[in-house]
Amino acid sequence: MAEGKIDQSARQRDTDSIVTAARALFAERGPARVSLREVAREAGVNYGLIHQYVGSKEALLRLVFTRSSAGWADAFSDADRLEDAIGLLLRPKSDTYVRMLAHLILEGRNPAELEDDTPALQALTRRLESELVPSAPVLPDPRIQAAVITGISMGWGLFGPYLRMLAGLTDLSQDELDRRVYDYVRQVFTERIEAAVTD
Repeated sequence: MAEGKIDQSARQRDTDSIVTAARALFAERGPARVSLREVAREAGVNYGLIHQYVGSKEALLRLVFTRSSAGWADAFSDADRLEDAIGLLLRPKSDTYVRMLAHLILEGRNPAELEDDTPALQALTRRLESELVPSAPVLPDPRIQAAVITGISMGWGLFGPYLRMLAGLTDLSQDELDRRVYDYVRQVFTERIEAAVTD
């Protein structure tokens, strides 16, 4: 029995390494340009383990997206306050997921095919519904709010460096600009919530 636990632990550790490596490589070059052998090498695991533990490249891609979305869903649900949940999106952070998503779309794929549902957006929407709708009926549909916040976050995550140059903001580092942009969006959104609640 102890041996089975060790095997399960090793399997989980290797699977986590595979998913982490795949996420980084998919974001860097796009899923179509990444082989499972490259993922195995980057993850430091035997190539055969990917097929044994995950399956095909398509199954790995699905697992990467599912885990990413589940991670965001947990973070949104576990946040102490609604503002904290929103703040998870509106902060300087790794744009790995966004770049991976962009590559997939440019490859002609529909990312929605990789997930049976969207737990992250659903979790954020639930927070907005439960904490805002009863007291702030003048705000837009919570699904729209969640989509807009996510869209701004993803858009800036992908195009922020280009917009920095285009807007003549190169006197600010990308990290500083990211922080200021997300602070601004968070402030505008929070002010709208507070105004709606007090009306």
